[in-house]
Amino acid sequence: MTNSIPQRICLLLLFLSIILSIGLPEHVLASESIDIEKINSLQSKVAKGYSSKFCNGIGIGISQEGATRLTISENKESKFNPSLWFELAASGTSNLQKIDKNELAEKISINVIKDCGYAIGLSGQAGIDSFKNYFISIRDEMD
Repeated sequence: MTNSIPQRICLLLLFLSIILSIGLPEHVLASESIDIEKINSLQSKVAKGYSSKFCNGIGIGISQEGATRLTISENKESKFNPSLWFELAASGTSNLQKIDKNELAEKISINVIKDCGYAIGLSGQAGIDSFKNYFISIRDEMD
């Protein structure tokens, strides 16, 4: 039984298409994974935005509670933070939503104590822990 060349080519193409359809995945899962370094960098930018606004508020005489509430209110809309505009343009809010709220509170607290802890009477790890607990309680109350 002899097959003609066109029949052999058709069989070869059919065989290759079956192999390729079985062997190639539909989605590449790596593209959906979280880039930890990018999220950490973004988290640092967000934390810096919070701490800068808080320390500015304290610097102009706003109470600690007032500065905290103002900072949280102003940062609810990421479009008001110029350091995040490029990220928002590139990926929308999807990466912002991947930020862990408790890790963010830790970074905010570290920045606040470093930048203006003396003005609110807090320093060191005890100050960081105290401010973090305070910040989380106000944040949760405002949510």
